[in-house]
Amino acid sequence: MKKFKVLLFTILFMLIAGPAMAQSNSPVQKASINAAMFYGGEGTTDTFVNLTTDYENKDQYILYLEKYNFEKDEYTYGQAIIPKSEVVFDTKKGTVSVNQAVSMTHVKWVYDKKGKYYYPIETAAGEEAVNLTWSFNSGDYSYHKSVDKNIEIGFDEYLQLARSTYKDYNKVTVSGNIGTKETVDFEYSGGSVLTGSFFTIIK
Repeated sequence: MKKFKVLLFTILFMLIAGPAMAQSNSPVQKASINAAMFYGGEGTTDTFVNLTTDYENKDQYILYLEKYNFEKDEYTYGQAIIPKSEVVFDTKKGTVSVNQAVSMTHVKWVYDKKGKYYYPIETAAGEEAVNLTWSFNSGDYSYHKSVDKNIEIGFDEYLQLARSTYKDYNKVTVSGNIGTKETVDFEYSGGSVLTGSFFTIIK
C-alpha cells in the first residue's frame, strides 16, 4: 500500500504540473482535474491503470494502462482517448466507471554487447479491455491544498506560481477486470479517486 501511495501522489503531481509545463499564450491557466487509479500486483508483474481528465480537451478522458515485469525487465503500455460522455465520473454518487479497449505496446530492453548499451525493442501487443468501477463514500474524503512559491523575487518575497486543491476520497474499492484478470485475483491491490482544480501563473 505504501508503494501504491507513492505512485499515486507522483501521478497527482504530474497531473497538476503537466498543464503548467505545456506551452500557452496565456500566463494564467485554470482547469479542473478528475482522476481514478488502480494498482495491482501479482508475482513479478505490477499493473497500473490511470483514468484522468485530458487537460488539453475538457470533453474527453485519457485511459492509461501499464504493466511491468521487474524480473524480466519488460514493460507493456497503452492509452486510449475516451469521450467524456462514455465515462461515468459521479462523485456525488461515489461511482467512477470505464469500459474501454486499449491498444498495447510491448517493450523489451536488449543489451548490445558491441556498443555496450541497452536499446528498446517495441512490438504491438494487441488490445486489452479495461472494465473497472471505483466505489466510495462521497462524503468521506481528505481535503488537500498546496501552494508553490519556488521563485524568490525579493527579501522574503515570493512569486506564487501555482495553487491546487483536491479531494482524495477514502476507502475506495475497485471491481471489474483488466483483460481476463479480475481485480480480486491480484495478490495485492489499491485504488484511489481524486478530484480537484489548479490555478497556474506562468511568467
